Formats: sequence, C-alpha cells, structure tokens
Amino acid sequence: MKRSIITTLLCTATLFMPVMAQTTWGLRGSIGLEKKITKGFDAAIEAKYHQTDNFSKTDRWSVGVSLDKRLYRNFAKTFSVKASVGYKYLTVYNDWSTKYKGDETNIPDDMEPQYYINGLHNFNLNNSYTDHRHRATAAVQAALQISNFKLTWREAYQYTYTDSAQYSKDKYRYKNNAWKPVETVMDGKSPSCKQILRSRIGLDYDIPGSRFEPFMTYELFSNIDDNFKIQKSRITAGTDFNLNKKHSFELAYLWQNNNDEDEPAGSYICIGYKFKF
Repeated sequence: MKRSIITTLLCTATLFMPVMAQTTWGLRGSIGLEKKITKGFDAAIEAKYHQTDNFSKTDRWSVGVSLDKRLYRNFAKTFSVKASVGYKYLTVYNDWSTKYKGDETNIPDDMEPQYYINGLHNFNLNNSYTDHRHRATAAVQAALQISNFKLTWREAYQYTYTDSAQYSKDKYRYKNNAWKPVETVMDGKSPSCKQILRSRIGLDYDIPGSRFEPFMTYELFSNIDDNFKIQKSRITAGTDFNLNKKHSFELAYLWQNNNDEDEPAGSYICIGYKFKF
C-alpha cells in the first residue's frame, strides 16, 4: 500500500516536470497564529505575501481570519469531518497593459508597446493600479488515516468582492513615423463579485520518528458564475516541519496551470510559519 502511493506521487511529479520548467517563478510567504478555543474548535489568523515574475514584482498581500470546527470523529480516530469559515482582505497589484485602439487584440504585458508595428495601429497604455478585495469562504473537509498516511478531501465555496479601482490611461497615436502620447485620461473598473468552488484532494505522510511530514495536494477551481467551468488547477508538494508543539514551518513547491484575474500561472516557492498557543 505504502509503496503504491509513493510510486503514484513520484510518477505524477515526473509528468508535471517539463511543464514546470517552462514557467516563471514566484514566492508565497505566510505567517500565522492558531488558538485552540475548545476541543475540536480552533481559531486562526494569517498574513500572506505573494511575488511573481521571477521574484521581481509584488502580486499581493493579504490578512485573514478563520474558524475550524470538528463535526465528527470515529472512535478509532481514523476518520474525521470538519467545517470552516473565513474572511480575507486582499490588496492586489495590477501591472500595466496595452491595447490597440479599435482592436480587441491585447499586447502581452511583458513586451514594450513600441516594439509592436502591426498596420500602424494606435494604442492605449493602461497604467498599473491597486485594487482591494474582500473574500469569504466556507468549507467542509473529510480526513481518513491509513497507517502513517492521511487522505483528505475538501470542498470550499469562495466569494470575492472587488472594490472599484481607477487608473490613468495614456493614449498613443502614430504620427510622423513614431508613436507619441497625445492625451492622459482616467479610467477604471467597476465593483465586481466572483464565486468559485475549490475542490482539493491531499495526501500527507507522517514519517515515524521524524519532525518532517511530506504532503501533496491537487486542487481544481470551478467558476460557479460560468456553469462550473474549470478555471485553473494547482498542484502543491512539500513538507511540514514541526519544531515542537507550538512552532511549525512549511516549505513547498506550487505549480498553477492558467492565468486568471486572481493570480498569474507559474511556479512558486511557498514558505510558511505557524505558531500555536
């Protein structure tokens, strides 16, 4: 049983390696506090910071609170179900982008607009801006212990409200064999909301006599507002290190396959610290 599970994990990681090697890199750091309120009922607060574009740009930072309540656990303590609710406040940094005037073709954000000569089209440069988001979550997770392995399955509902945001738009027009800025105006985005179903399966292994606990998870993001269309997927592999009962650390690799308005695709190094009291 153990050998089969480990072989499956290694094969899965091998299949993803060629794709991972072609992506850009980023950092996801977190620090959290967890407090046991009563038996089976915990509260937590966590702050996160994300970098993208090969560690060169800040993508976001956030702070959130959550409550976890165990709903069921069998007598042998090998199967349990818990529910959780949470709230998170996010500040997201949006990079500049360019768009041809009268053309729906978007220019890639990593290229300077003056390098594009396509029928001498005019274009607008949307400058970078920051938006603020409020996110509420509700989740149910089941966990099954098999020897030193723990299998988990989580379904989470995620609702995100994004405040309105404004940014300046520079209008460039092609004249006399050159693009020249002719006007700067204010533009913006209206408030919006988004509903996502997050489905995650995970596997943890408690190494006997060790403080390390390796894990792997696979998660799908389905857009509820678009008939549950799968928006992106995410695979994470790493280890927890329990220094003692109060202090624990996490080091992991995360790969996301698609871009969306939440975050760019790519490879991420995840580093975390948690204090329990």
